[in-house]
Amino acid sequence: MIFMALEKIRLDPMPVIAARRVDTLLRLAREEVRSDEKLARKYVKLACVLAARHRLPMKSGRKHLFCKSCYRPWIAGYNVKVRLDSKTKRAIYTCACGKKRAFSYSKRK
Repeated sequence: MIFMALEKIRLDPMPVIAARRVDTLLRLAREEVRSDEKLARKYVKLACVLAARHRLPMKSGRKHLFCKSCYRPWIAGYNVKVRLDSKTKRAIYTCACGKKRAFSYSKRK
């Protein structure tokens, strides 16, 4: 009986479906940011809510796509400035809302 319950948990398709939808929403937001920024922000906010509901981690590929404070999809040179700090080996993203986020770009040994 316990084996059956564990098998059902492992075969749950919802996290896979939710991950696809999060990726789709982030892609749509990136396409819409230049024409309709309000709609793009809505897409990003929906993606974040969906990921939180299904406990999906926002992996590094997804983290670099939007601002956490204003939910604005980032396009380098359009609404975000990217600066490289050679001392700390970090890329510093400055959003149009004024918030800054730093991501490392080198692997530490």
